[in-house]
Amino acid sequence: MRLSVGEAESLRQYLQTWKQAMQTMPWFKERRLFDYNPEDSMEDIKQAFYKPNFLFLVAKRGDKQKTVGVLGAEFTNSVATLGRWEPAVTSEQNRGAIGRMLLEEAFSQLCQREVSKIRCMLKFPINQPKTARWHTKLYRTCGLAEKIPSSIMLLADLSRIARAPSVTASLQIIHGHDFSSKEFVDFTQRAYMVTPEDRMVHANDPFISDPENCLNTLQAIRDGKMGLSPQEFWLVAKLSNDIAGFIIGFMPKSSKSRPPHGVIGELGVFPEYRRKGIAITLISEMFKSFRKLKCRYSLVGTLKTNRSAIALYRKMGFFPVFELVDFEKTSWRVPPRTTFIERTP
Repeated sequence: MRLSVGEAESLRQYLQTWKQAMQTMPWFKERRLFDYNPEDSMEDIKQAFYKPNFLFLVAKRGDKQKTVGVLGAEFTNSVATLGRWEPAVTSEQNRGAIGRMLLEEAFSQLCQREVSKIRCMLKFPINQPKTARWHTKLYRTCGLAEKIPSSIMLLADLSRIARAPSVTASLQIIHGHDFSSKEFVDFTQRAYMVTPEDRMVHANDPFISDPENCLNTLQAIRDGKMGLSPQEFWLVAKLSNDIAGFIIGFMPKSSKSRPPHGVIGELGVFPEYRRKGIAITLISEMFKSFRKLKCRYSLVGTLKTNRSAIALYRKMGFFPVFELVDFEKTSWRVPPRTTFIERTP
């Protein structure tokens, strides 16, 4: 039996195979808040299918050319992002070979489009790591490596969290509109990269260790590219008139699977001011801002290795819901376009 890979001939062909392949995925079978949503994902594919900066591939098997796998990718400038949980394969028989062929063809076509970096992310329920094993093994086999240590997403139900008072009268919380994005980058470096212990945790996080990356991300939040981020979502803590810490939030667009919620994008307390309740006060103040805009939930992410942050968030009412693993490939040789012959006894 022969396997071949090429560009999808029609949206209908692609979506039918995509839906069949996704049936076994946890997010497709069981709906969870803040997980991927099948209807939203299918609508995204429909909107993107005929756009020039998207690539949609299908794998076919046998003389009748039955479609058995799909892979989608979006590319902007020199960076491409693979579709969620893709490649997606419908058949257990020779599943690995189908996945490899789809990835190799994607590498080839994206290289011809002058793409030099490919990214993808696996997001799975915190208690179901087995669901990611096949994709993890496939990505590593095809040369994608984990970009940074795994992170986790934590969720808080604001309706169940008591409103905490400020810890100390000498602590002042002010809006951060008088501080530039560059100043918040400096705050980030001071909060995360001063002590050897902090550097050990955060040195491999490009948002923290790369000031330019940090600046671009913070400016995107401030410009509203990640959702609503008014001045009350940029808070600075002062202790005895000295800056001691900060917190930044935003409110993404809501949907059926993503009810109104606020995201804590960054929280930092300078080393010399820790263990004074400043982080607790900053989070409590951010919760107040979220509630004013009718947010029922709050989300926050942190590295899986950042145990102190996880303990703090748990103390504030968050609980882990998802694990996220980022993969990246930055160099490859274009493989020859081939077909694969299944060996049968």
